[in-house]
Amino acid sequence: MPALWAVALILLLSGTAKLRSGEDVEATFTRLKVPRPLAAPALARAFPWLELLLAAALVLPFTVLRPVVGLAAVALFAAFLVLVVRAKGDGVSCGCFGEASAAPISRWTVVRNVVFLVLAVLALAEGIVSLAVHGAGLAWQPLTAFGSGAWAWALLVAVLLAVSAFLVGRESVPAADPVLAAGPVAATGAHPDAVAGTPGAVPAPPAGPTAVETVAEDPDGPERLPFPDALVIEDGRYTGLHALASRGAVVALRLSTGCGSCSQVIARLDEFRASLGPVRLRVLMPQHEAGAAPSASTGAIPADLVADDPNGAAARGLGLTSYPMAVLLGTDLLTAGGPVGGADDVLAFLEEIRDIMAAEAPAAPVPSPASDTPTPEVRA
Repeated sequence: MPALWAVALILLLSGTAKLRSGEDVEATFTRLKVPRPLAAPALARAFPWLELLLAAALVLPFTVLRPVVGLAAVALFAAFLVLVVRAKGDGVSCGCFGEASAAPISRWTVVRNVVFLVLAVLALAEGIVSLAVHGAGLAWQPLTAFGSGAWAWALLVAVLLAVSAFLVGRESVPAADPVLAAGPVAATGAHPDAVAGTPGAVPAPPAGPTAVETVAEDPDGPERLPFPDALVIEDGRYTGLHALASRGAVVALRLSTGCGSCSQVIARLDEFRASLGPVRLRVLMPQHEAGAAPSASTGAIPADLVADDPNGAAARGLGLTSYPMAVLLGTDLLTAGGPVGGADDVLAFLEEIRDIMAAEAPAAPVPSPASDTPTPEVRA
């Protein structure tokens, strides 16, 4: 395969993936700290289309155009490489292939982009050789300019393309399916990392059912479904929803400081945080919104309740498709209530959980009226 066609294929897949997933390229530019002149909102929105345009230009038969588009591809992939090298270790995703690129940038991301850059350099070389041999004209097959060495060149390009495909797959996060993504975990209620003695293992759920799970076992209660192990960011570290819920039941909320109806929920977050007992609150927000200035009309979302949601994959996997919405995640990795939408229903949902937790809380000891002497403190 000609390197020009290989690079065009990569750009075609990248641009198409961004458009299909509704990837917020402006947020990606912000995460990767793209220089301000190149991060204009209009350019960010047009970027997937520019990738598709460059892909189309790379396969055109005009020999005089090939060195130009080849140089553009080299510049683009060199810029990509610089950005991912600079962002490595920051715990952010590159968004190169839409939702599939929600995993944090790693050394394999850097290697993948090095391979992309090598292919782009080979495409530039093809364009220069093609123009030199054929002159300004038409030539559908760039490799005819290489004569007897065409097969060796094609083999090199094919190997590099296969390596890049492997690395893209290695770096990809599968699309979350709310029913199937949990797999066998949902049947056992155990997290796959919850193995005794395993370094870094997530603690297994407690042996007995929690109050939330006891209520949810009611056959007349809400349908319980597995939820996907989508990536979120807590305290600057990536974690999965399964690991998050395994440490205790969680109410996942989708709120926005720019959403008027969310203000009623945001205003009571501190109240519910203090009254839900062991049930924790987490507000899933697209990564670029987590540091947004609070709106005066809606109030602030406490920073310690925010879980960054790269590309919004976790919210979509949980069925949180609008603002405001909420769903209760049990420690057995099944939903224990919801999702519910609308400010009134979300508040009623939180109040119901609060009432359940209050009913299950142990009663405080009542002092004996027979004596005014305080009970001595007993130390373990």
